[in-house]
Amino acid sequence: MTEKAPVGFEAILSGDAVSFETHVGPLFRKIDVPANHAVWGFRAEPHHCNPYGMLHGGMAVALVDTMMGSLVFHTIDGAPCATISLNTEFLAAAKTGDWVEGRAEMLRQGRSVCFVRADLFVGEKRIMTASGAWAIIGTK
Repeated sequence: MTEKAPVGFEAILSGDAVSFETHVGPLFRKIDVPANHAVWGFRAEPHHCNPYGMLHGGMAVALVDTMMGSLVFHTIDGAPCATISLNTEFLAAAKTGDWVEGRAEMLRQGRSVCFVRADLFVGEKRIMTASGAWAIIGTK
């Protein structure tokens, strides 16, 4: 299966380190997005899907949790943060070969907690919604 992403996306690389993103990827991020937003995506490959060829819910949650956490991390200038709440609703299915795109937005940044929402799409069809909170657990 191809790893090709749409124009405007770049691969998310972890350098030489083995990371969670290495195991669930390849993942891509959109290069030019407004402040307090993130757009990530991946091509649904067989290892992302269940035996029926549909995107596994765990992979969808992995994308939104990782994308939303990265958005918080970069918004708070690289201070450590951790997911403290993540709520998801599955609305429709994606299948092997689909480009699955996540779009996240920082809703509010407090002193110790940030609130984020995201949606996953296949084309313009929304397949999942998510909202969550991240604790700021240290300083850079």
